Amino acid sequence: MKKNILIPEYNNKGIFLRKVRSFVRRQGRITRSQLNAIKQFWPSMGIDIQENRLNFSSIFDRPAPIVLEIGFGSGKSLVKTAISFPDINFLGIEVYKSGIGSCLRFAHISNIQNLKIIYHDANEVLNTMIDNDTLSTVQVFFPDPWNKKRHHKRRMLNRDFLQVISKKLKISGILHIITDSKEYAHYILENIKSIKNYKNISQLDHLTMYPFFNITTKFEKKACLHGNAIFRLIFRSN
Repeated sequence: MKKNILIPEYNNKGIFLRKVRSFVRRQGRITRSQLNAIKQFWPSMGIDIQENRLNFSSIFDRPAPIVLEIGFGSGKSLVKTAISFPDINFLGIEVYKSGIGSCLRFAHISNIQNLKIIYHDANEVLNTMIDNDTLSTVQVFFPDPWNKKRHHKRRMLNRDFLQVISKKLKISGILHIITDSKEYAHYILENIKSIKNYKNISQLDHLTMYPFFNITTKFEKKACLHGNAIFRLIFRSN
């Protein structure tokens, strides 16, 4: 049986109404190694949902730029990025429990100290746990495009959520989106146009086609195998 997905609501002043969530936690198929990773490594790398704003300098034991990735999947590419940039603090948000377990396992094997993860809805995390003008970069790679028109209301990167992200980014912070759905890319661009805080710095007709040979994620590989063009959208916060 499918569970209803509730859409976030805002009052007439644009303030997020916390009581409505945009997701249901998804467990799906999860392996024993993923479950064991959660039991063993969540206390050191996981951040529980809370009402208070996060103090990242305290959480990471140092001040450093914060890069947030929303929907990191298995976490392999996120962990590799964290390894490559040890002077940056990375925060990942995911709603699939199997992805949480995989990411924790990869991070532990790699012995990295600059990654923390949250198992919750990104919209609620941003609104309740992260201060404005805090994030250096927000990454959203291959979000579900919900291609059927009747499902468009379920798209994560709607105008309201893009507005929330803009408030959390520092001045000159970057919103980096990758999708293989041209229709979804144009949908995002139309929503972005009405938000004055963003400057589009993508290069090709407001969309940057991502070269097929530059593969970093499972979804990029899948898109390439199906012959799909990949689009990179990059926006700077003003």
